[in-house]
Amino acid sequence: MRRYFSFRQRPGRLAVAAALAVTLPAAGLLAAASPASAATSVITISPTTTGTSFAEASAGLSFEADDLTLPGFASGDLATYLDTLSSSSVLRIGGNTVDETFWTSSGETAPSWSIGTITPASLTALAGLVKASGWKVILGVNLKEYDAARAANEIEYAERDLGSSLEAVEIGNEPDLYSQYKSDPAQYPVDFASYVTAIEQAAPGVQIEGTDLGGAPNSSFQQAFITAQNKLATPAVSELTSHYYPLTASTCGGSPTIAELLGTSVRNAESTEAGEAVAAADQLKLPAVIDEGNSVVCEGQAGVSNVYASALWEIDDQLVMARDGVAGDYMHGTVEQCGSAKPLYMYYTPLCAPTAADASAGLLAAQPEYYGLAALHDVGTGEFLNLSNPVWADVRAYAVEHTNGTMTVVLDDVDNPSTTGSTTVQLDLGASYASASQVSLTASGGLTATSGITLGGKTVGSNGTIAAPTTSSFNVGGDTATVTVPAGSAQIITFTS
Repeated sequence: MRRYFSFRQRPGRLAVAAALAVTLPAAGLLAAASPASAATSVITISPTTTGTSFAEASAGLSFEADDLTLPGFASGDLATYLDTLSSSSVLRIGGNTVDETFWTSSGETAPSWSIGTITPASLTALAGLVKASGWKVILGVNLKEYDAARAANEIEYAERDLGSSLEAVEIGNEPDLYSQYKSDPAQYPVDFASYVTAIEQAAPGVQIEGTDLGGAPNSSFQQAFITAQNKLATPAVSELTSHYYPLTASTCGGSPTIAELLGTSVRNAESTEAGEAVAAADQLKLPAVIDEGNSVVCEGQAGVSNVYASALWEIDDQLVMARDGVAGDYMHGTVEQCGSAKPLYMYYTPLCAPTAADASAGLLAAQPEYYGLAALHDVGTGEFLNLSNPVWADVRAYAVEHTNGTMTVVLDDVDNPSTTGSTTVQLDLGASYASASQVSLTASGGLTATSGITLGGKTVGSNGTIAAPTTSSFNVGGDTATVTVPAGSAQIITFTS
């Protein structure tokens, strides 16, 4: 169980003239040093908030509906892996296979289009998983093979088993890509409303989300849905959802690279996506959620999505999305055997099973991206502070103020350590602090590493737990600190009065 994180209280954010610079050497340890020179870039942190926050449920996970049919999905150690990331986040069950799986509560034979059958026993097992982890579930139902009554029957059983752990219902997956709605877009709001009515009758009070869009949040398909919802007395959905992958795999015509994934173009595109999603949801006065996404669409790219670079990307993606107002960003993945055939195995998955036997038993192993998600636990929850960062192309910087008055600064150096040295910055903290502690995310093999990754000097255990990180503590004694960040590392520094 990974619930060791805590902050010490400090009084208000009082700026003083005194300052003691601190430097982070290549070894990753903080130590006192002389004040920064004039040439050092300055990241200035403001005492004002952005109006957005990083919450327990900001970073969630997404799995295929077909995973519910796997014998080890809920019976292995997935619950421990979830708890290591957060004491309470969101597990979304959907993906392409939500429209390729068949629900029955009476033992019916599945139709020919189905690749798996979901039963009440599947939902009972799912309920045990989320109750053990403290997470909640967004559960998808099949829309492409239209059957509103069957979907309502599934949610009736889901509500019985999951209770308050059922966060919301997803109706279909990426309906903007369905052939029937491409030829007749006006039919989608009609079909969606029929599902809503059937589900509300079967399970009164259950929240529903939409649209789980595959295209841009400001597309005409999404806008038509928003217009239809605005005609209702109250929107039928509790949040507006869409999916986002910044790059495309070579199997689908792309040629993604690590440099591209960690570059400024992808970072800018993610910020744009967040802004569009928030603007669309604001029309309904609802939160915007990216409930499925990851690094590279079409199941990821070997050598890009499944290496240490993805952990650094993950930290930045999650924080930029949350800072720009997105309420949740859920990483898609699987519990299939590592390296097995696409499409059910994805190179970007945070977790997978080392062997076929492990997959059957639900015994998983943390992949590089999982470390990026785990690092967010050490950031903690709180309000984003405004900051200016002249070196953002190399070092992504965020500042989060917590309710107890401490502040955590994240410095995510996305440069390649094979070709680039460390970056030194001066942090103008916007307030006076007495001390700080630092946790490092590093990999001994650089951006292409698939092993040798540590968070606070620790690795994720084979059962999904990780020990409390080794931290470096140092005195600040003022409102300025100088930090040297090694290329290809993330430093999480918490300042305390």
